[in-house]
Amino acid sequence: RRRAKREQQLKQSEIKIFTARSGRQWTTEEPPKRKILQANVLRQQNGIGRAATGVQTIREVFQLLMTQDMVILIGRETNRRAHLITEQWNNRNPGKENQWKEKDSDEIWAFIGLLILAGVHRAKNETLDELWSMIDGRPVFRATMAKNRFKILLRFCRFDNIATRDERLKQDKLAPVRDLWAMFLAQLRACYTPGGSLTVDEQLISTRGRCNFRQYIPSKPGKYVLKIFWCCDSDTVYPLNGEVYLGRQSQATGVGRNTSPICNLVKRLVQPWINTGRTITTDNYFTSAELAEDLLGVQTSLVGTIRRNKKEIPQELQSDPYRPEQSSIFCFDRQITLVSYVPKKRHANKPEIILYYNETKGGVDRMDQMVQTYSCKRKTKRWPMTFFFNMIDVGAVAAFVVWTIKNPQWNERKHHRRRLFLLQLGSELIEAHVDRRQQQPQSMQRGVKLALQAIGQTTTLSRPPMASTIAVKRRCQLCSRERDRKVITHCARCNIPCCPDHHQVICTTCSDIFLK
Repeated sequence: RRRAKREQQLKQSEIKIFTARSGRQWTTEEPPKRKILQANVLRQQNGIGRAATGVQTIREVFQLLMTQDMVILIGRETNRRAHLITEQWNNRNPGKENQWKEKDSDEIWAFIGLLILAGVHRAKNETLDELWSMIDGRPVFRATMAKNRFKILLRFCRFDNIATRDERLKQDKLAPVRDLWAMFLAQLRACYTPGGSLTVDEQLISTRGRCNFRQYIPSKPGKYVLKIFWCCDSDTVYPLNGEVYLGRQSQATGVGRNTSPICNLVKRLVQPWINTGRTITTDNYFTSAELAEDLLGVQTSLVGTIRRNKKEIPQELQSDPYRPEQSSIFCFDRQITLVSYVPKKRHANKPEIILYYNETKGGVDRMDQMVQTYSCKRKTKRWPMTFFFNMIDVGAVAAFVVWTIKNPQWNERKHHRRRLFLLQLGSELIEAHVDRRQQQPQSMQRGVKLALQAIGQTTTLSRPPMASTIAVKRRCQLCSRERDRKVITHCARCNIPCCPDHHQVICTTCSDIFLK
């Protein structure tokens, strides 16, 4: 008894109390051991959501996130915009009227599929002429749709009614994509149940488009960026919830406001998963003692780094050059723990809190890395299109996570599983449009038929001679102008006049081999 009493007295004499600038008091006395806190008891099992249980193909998984309703919205607003531009052009050019051919859901899916395939081939910096080239291009693009049609879809693609946009912009800066963004977030939350660890961080999307909530960050490669705050599963990097940084908005704005403190932003992101015993990991941009207390009140834990200039940090825990390496100072304020650690390079013997943070801090960063590896983003000066490209990339990452959880043995031994997933996804999205195009062989050019054969489709190719005759003589385009040689033969492939010095006579078998 005397020994135990003496040890308790010595222990009490070593207890220190630190006072921060905010008035918060920290003590080195560890709280008494109690049973597991309710905030650390996980009450949900992670896995795919109920909506994803019946999917059988990769296309079906992706269409859970980019739904048919979203595609119908894109098609309706794109056709509306195209009709308006076409009508204006016809009014300015009487006698040269054009008619817009409306696009349907199959063409929208094919458009998205081609964007995904371009991202798989890392062709975001290639021009459309290079992608559709007969020499250096890829046959899948020529087989799916014409280059000019794809270019027009990029130009006219819209996600809201432009006639009512000005009024909505007064209340919501994200009005051009708000409906599509809300539908996308709802599907992300419905298709997956996260594990016990969540990560909150930011994603930066570089853009040069005119946007009043675009940020200038000179330390980043893109410099001009859109910022999206994400909540992701720490283990699978599945994106669960997101909020776009819109700068200062009117207090009357009902959605997307960022006028509240940062802790309110984190609470909005994790709102669907509070009172379930999960742990949130944040970096020093979000972490504060106030946020930790608020989350503990809803049975949720917080782990994160905190900036040294915060008022909650006592002076005794600031950096000290005389402290030995691998030394730790623990402070406690009821259920909140604060640790100051002096690291040693290339050494793994660290406090458990730091080890847990290092393990779970990269959820959003890894998701963004996956997006950047095979991004479908193309050069554009319209920020809604940049936002749409990022939605496709994030949706493909989420679909990949759901598919691999549902089919764990799918290409499990291959290191490039995600590339194979995106290749198959793009092929399945363009399949319906390619089949419909293949049913019209009379209006199909020979280059399109060759492209269809290259991707495994069966088509009937005519066997024209390499040179044929025409009724009127024309000058050979391969000879010099001074020679001025008139001929009646022309190339059967490119239809240019050519003289005997510039064409050869070969059989039909060799002709097919040459054209392939």
